[in-house]
Amino acid sequence: MKVGDRSMLRFAPRYGMISPCLVRPSRNPRRRAIERAVNDNAPQQDGALFDADGVLAAALRLFAAHGICAAERACEAAEIAKATGDAEGVVWWIEVCRALDRRMAREASRKLARAR
Repeated sequence: MKVGDRSMLRFAPRYGMISPCLVRPSRNPRRRAIERAVNDNAPQQDGALFDADGVLAAALRLFAAHGICAAERACEAAEIAKATGDAEGVVWWIEVCRALDRRMAREASRKLARAR
């Protein structure tokens, strides 16, 4: 490639790699402390189950990977979490879906509540 060449480089992960957009941030306080620095003006957690910035970042990664179908993929991930018995995962994926599409998240949470 020449110095003045403006062609785009594309990263293609190896086959079978788990997509980073499908990995939830850690809820382990020790690991979270390592991931980001302590800051005096950090937003206060007001009893929220998940960090709003983490949900937004996950939603954006999912949107980058799946485009317009990202909210549907989040609902599918919530259904998979429900099938495996991961209650926290269900809430996480519904929140990610809510960041992308509120109506779809409301319908999915109703559907999953009825499936009990």
